[in-house]
This record gives sequence, structure tokens and C-alpha cells, in this order.
Amino acid sequence: VPSEVTITSTPTGPLTVNQDGTVDVVAGTASGTYTINYTICEKLNPANCDEAMVTVVVEESPILAADDTAGPVNGKSGGDAGINVLDNDKLNGVSVVPSDVTITSTPTTELTINPNTGAVTVTPGTPAGTYTITYTICEVLNPTNCDDAIVTVVVEEAPIVAADDNYSS
Repeated sequence: VPSEVTITSTPTGPLTVNQDGTVDVVAGTASGTYTINYTICEKLNPANCDEAMVTVVVEESPILAADDTAGPVNGKSGGDAGINVLDNDKLNGVSVVPSDVTITSTPTTELTINPNTGAVTVTPGTPAGTYTITYTICEVLNPTNCDDAIVTVVVEEAPIVAADDNYSS
């Protein structure tokens, strides 16, 4: 019964044992197994004590890189595809905060993903068609916690306008 005992421990950084016997884990703790020792003493007989250890396994946050689709984008001029790969990705069930993940991809001849922002760019002079690029997001706190997704971009031809000519002599 918590009211009949005193619990003492020295916080270990990520873990703290509370007076009510619960254990707190500091937010932002990397995945792994952590331990903390504590002492419990009877209030009525303060010399009646015992020590124990708590082991806590901290798991990685679930990470989800979701596939994206963009376009059409004018292939002649190229440029911003109008999509950010992070917009529909999740870390721990909520929208990704860019500073919490790293983005990696291998640029193709037609598409590039900015590793700092997640913006997708179409190379100027890209022929009309449908192009894909794969990217990976990894959690900064747990760098092996990663997921992949595919971006599909539809590129269209540049509009051509032929105007009638009228020559009179």
C-alpha cells in the first residue's frame, strides 16, 4: 500500500521511480532496455527495507512513409511538382515533424527529392509520361527505424499553340 511505505531511488536519466510506485520514462528516450534501482521502506518500521530493480523496454515509435502522387507537371519547364513527401507521413501516429526524421532518396534523371524539405522537383526537359522515385524516412532518435514510399509524378507535354498566319501583298 503506497501510503504505508517510502520509495526512494536516484533517477537514471530516462527513468524515474515515483513515490506511488509508478515509473516515468522521459519523452524522447531512444529505444532500448533501461533499468533503475529503488528502495522500499516500511513507514512504521523505517529500518525494514528492501531493494529491487525495474527494467523498462522502450520501443521505437511506429513510422509510416506513405506513397504520394503529383501532377500533371509541365515537362518542358519542369520545377516544383507541388508535393511534399512528408505531408502524409506519420511518426508515432501523428504527422511527421521534419526535424524528427531524415529523408534519403536516389535522384532519377526526371525527379529529385530535397532531403531537407521533402519537396519533389521535375527536371526541366522531361518528356511526358509517368515517373516514380523511392524515398526513405528514418527517425532521428532511432536511426534504424525507417520506412520507404514511392512518389509518382505525371508529367505532361508543354502546350503548343499554332496561330494562323495571314500574309497579304
